Amino acid sequence: MATPILLAPSDIAALLNRPVGTIWRWAHEGRLTSYDGKYDWTQVTEVASGARKTPPKPQASVGS
Repeated sequence: MATPILLAPSDIAALLNRPVGTIWRWAHEGRLTSYDGKYDWTQVTEVASGARKTPPKPQASVGS
């Protein structure tokens, strides 16, 4: 798995020219993984382009 490129919601909103509330909604819906309040730019671009419409499937832990 690649290292996430973490950005604050306000920075993402500015880059995408969208309200910060949209970024928070995507996170609340489970489309984005939160890293202590920051989000991975790679996931954000997938959601913004429509490539990711559903939340990512949880990863199975080793030994389950």
